[in-house]
Amino acid sequence: MTNLAIAAHGLHKSYGDKVVLDGIDITVPEGTVFSLLGPNGAGKTTAVKILSTLIGADAGDLRVGGHDLATDPQAVRASIGVTGQFSAVDGLITGEENMLLMADLHHLPKQEGRRVAA
Repeated sequence: MTNLAIAAHGLHKSYGDKVVLDGIDITVPEGTVFSLLGPNGAGKTTAVKILSTLIGADAGDLRVGGHDLATDPQAVRASIGVTGQFSAVDGLITGEENMLLMADLHHLPKQEGRRVAA
């Protein structure tokens, strides 16, 4: 049996009355290259934000690296790396501020984030 890097079944997300993801399925075997393509407004960024634990899904059975997003998001965060297409703040913040930002993105408590950054 092939291990899956991503297994998303029935992924749903809405913002108020606006349905953004309406039950999409994504299956990506470990060790493969996967591209998520679509027109503007198709929900690509929303799907990536959900799968990287930055926002929550409204519904779906979601696993990344074998970890369930709903029950073990910290294990998902520990097993992935995510970078944005553009980084507008690199030249505007200090190294320490960058470390604090990363701690925040990893959902560390404020005290723990400060300790790790130091």
